[in-house]
Amino acid sequence: MKKRMILGVILLSGVFACAADTVTFETLLQEMADPQAQATWPEHEYKSLQASSYNRASVTPDDPRGWFANRDNGFDLGKEMVGDRTEAIMMQHEGPGVITRIWTPFFYKSFKNRVGQTVRIYLDGEAEPTITANLIELVSGTGDIKAPFSQFTCRAGDLYLPIPFEKGCKITIEDKAFYYIVNYRAYTDSSLTVETYRPEFLEKYASILKTLGHKIQNPQPGVSSAPAEFETKIAPGAEKNLNLPSGANAITQLTFSLEAEDLVQALRSTVVEASFDGETTIWCPLGDFFANVNSIRPYKMRDREVLEDGTMICRWVMPYQTSAQIKLHNLGAQPVSAKVSVCVQPKAWSADSMYFHANWWTGEPLPPRPVQDMNFIEIQGRGVHVGDNLIVLNPHWRWWGEGDEKIYVDEDLDRRFPSQYGTGTEDYYGWAGGCLPTRADEFSSPFLANVRVGGEKHPDKKELGTHGYNICTRARALDATPFKEQFRFDMEAFNMISSPEAFLQYALVTFWYGSPGATHNRPPLPEAARAPVPQAKDVAAFAEKNMGRSVGVHRIANAIEFEGINEYQKPATITPAVHKIKEQYAPSRFNNDTFFFLKGAKRGDEMTFILNEQYKNRSIVLYPVTSWDFGILDIYVNDQLVVASWDGYSAKPAAGNPIDLGEQAPDETLFRIKFKVTGQNPASKNSFFGMDCLTLREVKN
Repeated sequence: MKKRMILGVILLSGVFACAADTVTFETLLQEMADPQAQATWPEHEYKSLQASSYNRASVTPDDPRGWFANRDNGFDLGKEMVGDRTEAIMMQHEGPGVITRIWTPFFYKSFKNRVGQTVRIYLDGEAEPTITANLIELVSGTGDIKAPFSQFTCRAGDLYLPIPFEKGCKITIEDKAFYYIVNYRAYTDSSLTVETYRPEFLEKYASILKTLGHKIQNPQPGVSSAPAEFETKIAPGAEKNLNLPSGANAITQLTFSLEAEDLVQALRSTVVEASFDGETTIWCPLGDFFANVNSIRPYKMRDREVLEDGTMICRWVMPYQTSAQIKLHNLGAQPVSAKVSVCVQPKAWSADSMYFHANWWTGEPLPPRPVQDMNFIEIQGRGVHVGDNLIVLNPHWRWWGEGDEKIYVDEDLDRRFPSQYGTGTEDYYGWAGGCLPTRADEFSSPFLANVRVGGEKHPDKKELGTHGYNICTRARALDATPFKEQFRFDMEAFNMISSPEAFLQYALVTFWYGSPGATHNRPPLPEAARAPVPQAKDVAAFAEKNMGRSVGVHRIANAIEFEGINEYQKPATITPAVHKIKEQYAPSRFNNDTFFFLKGAKRGDEMTFILNEQYKNRSIVLYPVTSWDFGILDIYVNDQLVVASWDGYSAKPAAGNPIDLGEQAPDETLFRIKFKVTGQNPASKNSFFGMDCLTLREVKN
């Protein structure tokens, strides 16, 4: 029986107007709701900047351990005393600008604390804050600002209400910062007139907020003055072209319908290509474009939408000056029935007009360690980044994420540090951790969607968890990122599972507008689109083949390798290394036939391993190493002594008996496991030590 899916692209054609010499709260709202605004270079040039709680150990890519430090909370720009209270500075900027987005989890320090702290927003150097509110209420729609301008997502909230200022802005939080992200515009013209936000704006502009909020949440299809369409069956390896009306126009509605025996494969192997004025700017599998890979999953955003019946809608405007062509490639082995309908409206072309781009990348599965920066795209030329899709195929049931985004604009690439440095994958996509995501955590809002959360049964587990495809997408509104000369978007492929077999398969899509002649590093990948859609078992098989392990290598279920823990504290005299088991000691009981060896340790030395993103009590079991030159250790969890005088001596390297540390509660969001050298066995040659791995098991009540 044939399966049917309809994909539609509907593009609004609203008119955006703004006073030439001023920025107001109302014009920002109008821009936010106007689908045509992003298709033109910004009238008032700005840099899109970000302040966040990223780990300040990340200073340079030349220091991999610091560059990928994962404890991304509690960091700020400094603290100050205001009366008798301490305020931590989250963001500070001098000059005209706009706060465009604020994100934070719906908990503070502990997953049990759902109240959080008071945030204060000071504008234009005023001594008293313009906004004083509970931060969680401010961003989650439970305070004075409601959806879609303040939106609860999944264990987090996102504030999109524009907060303009003319002279400067400072945002503080009482006591101590936790996880946070603040996106803001910094206008390059310091003399620009900007209407500074006032608390009475919510009442003054209540009618406009209601009207434009409804428009953002319920965008309407555009109309067409020149429709074009075709309906045909496309044979394997064939293509179908549709030339659009000539002249200065913009696509306002583009609809695809597909019919195929294997719809899952058709989503990947049916590729849409678009050329505007002779430049090919879109090359992407239809399913990846619409964040529906391996299945149909409905969601609704301002710029894209997937309905229950499989209809897919995109509302990004696509202008051109003289000519445009839409092309469908069937790269699969089966015929695909396709219907394409395009609506076009006249739209003036100017020197500031830009083409719409959508570029796709995928590759071989990536290992969990070493952590690496994964590149969405690198662009040369002028343009604006407006959105992206992250598609992750996880062969495990546990949490797969943690990677920080790193966005480089223009001079950032020369100074080798991004102007947008984030705090984690789920944070970038507007939600938060705290517990393992399930299908119940899927959501969509005008600018964010967690489209798919695994949900496939793991072959060795009862849990569904994140096993299978996990798909996040983000569309940028006022937080879009313009660039004049160059742009690079990286995200850390930081896999929290960390065990050697935990390879992940990624596919990435980047949406952007570019001036004529802009180039990028993401050419078409026809072989990848033609290949069978990967499944979790395929990634597991790839991992087994590429781990470099021989048959019979020992594995400990759900183990976290000590060499995979990215954050630790140690004296300079200790030299960490990964020790591979020699043939004379095989077969071993070491996980993956390796262990973490700490050479140079002496009496009194301490080394602390830090496990981040811990929100619940866990039963912790250590798998230690014993050897002829190992010492005696005291073992602490969160500065509490748990095991005293554990002797690491044995006549030759061996896996020691597991050390049960019992049930432990995280300190805020951390487990700190500390080893202190207290002496050595008389038979031991030194007081070094080694650790293989550990497990964290959920405590059943």
